[in-house]
Amino acid sequence: MLKVIGFLLLIHSAISLIRYRKHLIYKDMADQYHIPLDILLEIIVGFALNMFFGVIMDKKFANIHEFAHKKTYDQAFQRPNFRQPGGRGGVLQSVVKDKIGNFDINH
Repeated sequence: MLKVIGFLLLIHSAISLIRYRKHLIYKDMADQYHIPLDILLEIIVGFALNMFFGVIMDKKFANIHEFAHKKTYDQAFQRPNFRQPGGRGGVLQSVVKDKIGNFDINH
């Protein structure tokens, strides 16, 4: 619920800034543009609510330091045949194989 309130605060502050900018242009004071304190506080509170309740309180963090397999740097980047793992060749290989036969160098 508080995530929604934070999101609504950010939307309202954006609309308020647009209205304030239009008011300054109408009054021919566009060169005196600054963010009013109430809108700035609304932005900070909305951002804090979204960060705290949207990210920190969800606690859906995954450990990025655990891997299913342990490989060294050389093992991870070793490609004996120097073929790219993906690309147009891999996608089109089955189509070309049907049309002209097997064209792979290794076979």
